[in-house]
Amino acid sequence: MSLGTVQRCLECGFEAPPGSDAWSRVEHPPLGTLTQCPECGSTNTHTL
Repeated sequence: MSLGTVQRCLECGFEAPPGSDAWSRVEHPPLGTLTQCPECGSTNTHTL
């Protein structure tokens, strides 16, 4: 995949395209909608 097309969970290494249905979403009132890893539940992700 080319640069900027993969989002990776920094906790478990799960990878999928940004915005894909593979990612979960969680609402955090002060921050809004966060991307959540479906494998470990972490919201610590990075787009490569």
